[in-house]
Amino acid sequence: MAQTTTAHTTMGTAEPITGIPTTCSPAHPGDAAAKRTGRDETALQDRVRSVLAAHRLDDWHISPGDFWCSVTPPGGTTRVQGWKLHLSATPVSAATVLARAAEVLARHRCAYKFAATPARVAELCSRAADRAGGGKFLTVYPEDDGPRLRALAAELHDATRGLAGPGILSDRPYRPGSLVHYRYGAHRGVTVLADDATRTAMLRAPDGSLRRDRRTAWFAPPDWAPRDPFTSTEPGEDTRTGGTATPRPVLLDGRYLVEEVIRHAFTGGVYRATDRHTGASVVVKQARPHTDATLTGRDIRDARRHEAAMLEEFAAGGLTPRPVALFEQQGDLFLVLENLPGVTLRRWVADRLTTGDDRWGLPHDLAVRLALHMVDLVAYVHGRGYVLRDLNPGNLLVTEDDELRLIDLELLVRHRQRITRAHTPGYAAPEQRTAPPGATGSFASDRYSLGATLFHLVTGAEPLLAPDEPPVRTEHQRLGEWLGHLGRDNPTARRLAPLVLALLRTAPARRPGLVDVRRALTGRGTPATVPAPRPDSAALTDGCLAHLLATMDPGRTDRLWPPSPYGATSDAFNVQHGAAGVLGVLARACRAGCDPAVREATATAAAWITRHVGREPRVLPGLYFGRSGTAWALLDAGEALGDRDLTDAAAALARRVPLAWPNPDVCHGTAGAGLTQLRFWEATGDRDFLDRARAAADALAPAATRRAGRLLWPVPPGCLSDPAEVVHYGFAHGTAGVGAFLLAVGLATGDGDHLAPAAEAARTLLAAADVADGAAYWPTGPPGGPRRTNWCSGSSGIGTFLLRMWGASGDSAFLDGAVRAAVAVHRSRRHAGTAQCHGLAGDGEFLLDLAEACGEQRYRDWAEDLAGALHARRTLRAGRVLAPDETGTSVHADYGTGLAGVLAFLLRLRDGGPRLWLPRTLTGPGTTAGRAPTASLVKEVT
Repeated sequence: MAQTTTAHTTMGTAEPITGIPTTCSPAHPGDAAAKRTGRDETALQDRVRSVLAAHRLDDWHISPGDFWCSVTPPGGTTRVQGWKLHLSATPVSAATVLARAAEVLARHRCAYKFAATPARVAELCSRAADRAGGGKFLTVYPEDDGPRLRALAAELHDATRGLAGPGILSDRPYRPGSLVHYRYGAHRGVTVLADDATRTAMLRAPDGSLRRDRRTAWFAPPDWAPRDPFTSTEPGEDTRTGGTATPRPVLLDGRYLVEEVIRHAFTGGVYRATDRHTGASVVVKQARPHTDATLTGRDIRDARRHEAAMLEEFAAGGLTPRPVALFEQQGDLFLVLENLPGVTLRRWVADRLTTGDDRWGLPHDLAVRLALHMVDLVAYVHGRGYVLRDLNPGNLLVTEDDELRLIDLELLVRHRQRITRAHTPGYAAPEQRTAPPGATGSFASDRYSLGATLFHLVTGAEPLLAPDEPPVRTEHQRLGEWLGHLGRDNPTARRLAPLVLALLRTAPARRPGLVDVRRALTGRGTPATVPAPRPDSAALTDGCLAHLLATMDPGRTDRLWPPSPYGATSDAFNVQHGAAGVLGVLARACRAGCDPAVREATATAAAWITRHVGREPRVLPGLYFGRSGTAWALLDAGEALGDRDLTDAAAALARRVPLAWPNPDVCHGTAGAGLTQLRFWEATGDRDFLDRARAAADALAPAATRRAGRLLWPVPPGCLSDPAEVVHYGFAHGTAGVGAFLLAVGLATGDGDHLAPAAEAARTLLAAADVADGAAYWPTGPPGGPRRTNWCSGSSGIGTFLLRMWGASGDSAFLDGAVRAAVAVHRSRRHAGTAQCHGLAGDGEFLLDLAEACGEQRYRDWAEDLAGALHARRTLRAGRVLAPDETGTSVHADYGTGLAGVLAFLLRLRDGGPRLWLPRTLTGPGTTAGRAPTASLVKEVT
């Protein structure tokens, strides 16, 4: 039985099964306008140029960027940090706010930046905006924290008084209702690599230490910041929360006591509350003024009012939540509705899908029953003359008796009523995604969404793929191929595939009507065969390698390959997102063959790294996010090329890596540094590397803790992107990774002091396993959390360690745990992402480990199955067959999350060889049971 929860929103983070984003993405009219002409792209910049020309400020510099446009006087921004001002705006008010503010800032000779286009303004106002950054249309960098700051704020407030803009949650408003807000933070900042390996503008504390400029969704200056320049309060106090940011019980409209947050968003939260008048459980949706604003002048409050009207319209049918109240409080609008028990269809599918090795999916009769309910819901809405516009698995609630209810009615419109573009990726019809101004709602578009939702019902996958560039195959053809792949061992998907694909036709007129859909669902035809191309791992391998060679640009000094959006914020030389990860894969390809182009690319990439890596003064220790991985990649390249100078340079870099670090994990911290020292000892025979590895292992002892009898290595607050402590069982950040390093040190040195905690770590993992139908899953860490199967925090990473512990000790319990982990990994292939860190590539590496250690062909066959799943999601770019990155919709070179990591798995599947980023102590013959004398010692301590 699925756990009962309530979800009345699709606009926030969904419950992805494949790792593909499924949040609703409104495309504002401003988006389309910004794409129509170059003039719209520069309209806001032209306003600034006019102001500067009027003031004869010809020596000011305007620097347009992808998102921001900076405006600086001669000398630029000179302050490292201080109080700064933010002005909010909507797409409608932005041009006026900018023009008026630019006049004030020109007179004060003050630097600033603004969102460069109307489309960017819309993003800053949208429900997808980061709560801490939402609404910040214009940032002002005053030259002091005193009189000039106060004068600027006063003049900007007067100049923009009465214009529209949302409140900025991270800031304090200058005056109630003002567009002017302020916070203490970085101006230029001190830009360094933070502990999480993101390049960050840091603040300098009075003691000289560097502190992260943390942006929160509430006003929270550092406790050492200068006194608030506009009030008498001390830093850290927040007048909006009664003096502090500590949550207090909230009573809305005098009767609705908030009990739980369902979702936070910049546009307003969604809460579960109790109606103190009736005792009933209700859901409350908040709408903050001027958020999700469009060029039509409408905002989220209009959407909530419309949703309330739609709930009233459909209340008699009993197929939607019952509306309870609509009221305003402190300027925000609140919609209260009945709290229906149940789960979203997306969650229900995830809970109900069977995941056997040879047969999986939903029972046919159950799937048809739900599908018929969907048809009835759509027919009911259409029968009343409305178009849904956003039918998807997150907008359907499954009750405890498996009945369907329709939730989130805010996009409903009358048939043929004019609409603005808004859709959930993967579930919107082509004509809906590209709707021009003046487009109208269509019943046919809902039938496409019905087909996409049925796709998800029978497969658990999101019908969303990375586009071909140029578009060689149609979207319909690609979805058909993927559905054919998923339906090979899913009888229900095979049977319903012809209907699903008919509904997903590009031409609206060719989609079957609801009567025909119902007839097809109640028919008793035999399962159909939807063609799916035969997996071609060779084409995928060759395409990925060719793409990496073609996209490398050694002429750039910032990045060697174009990074993913998050990767662009990370170190350019690390394994996870930088050049080192790709270099490690090229070195593997270089060793496997004699292709001169691959050899040249390996040498070029190694030379680029050695030439530029010294510009980063801060040396982080981690294997995936720190300089350990950079040194390791250079070593592998030097060995592949036979370049002694390169291996010497790699060794020198490895010796610079710090060992004692607050973070004990593999990716960022001490365990990763220690694994690297072992690898260099193996390669060079230099005893100092083994001594350094032992020192790293010794440093992990005080970082260990035992909770409920389980051995854990918590990551302290702030070491990762999470400001709280992180406790994981997985390989990247937790027990499995640290345990694997301690095992490796113990095997290398014969030291029982390190083998003992490694064995205890392995026993901890066996005890924490959740075994179901022969498959082992692990939560991210105690006291629980979502179950994962990936290398980073789930079954394949934990199985990687358990397999090595069995190899060292011969204890069959560890092998049993690894095999059960492999069963979970193999079953997850239909819905896992693609990447090394969180998906198929890393999972496939573990299956190859198991095949090599046990000598059993079935595990290699399972790895081939994962390669087939990668091929099923392939995209074509410039004629090359490629795997998408972990988003499922784009292609980037990054090792941990993108193409290079996929290629590492495919090359190993084709050519064999050890797994990357593990020392030979854990990958070579010495890991087999019976090694003497260490193996006997391992058995003793286990």
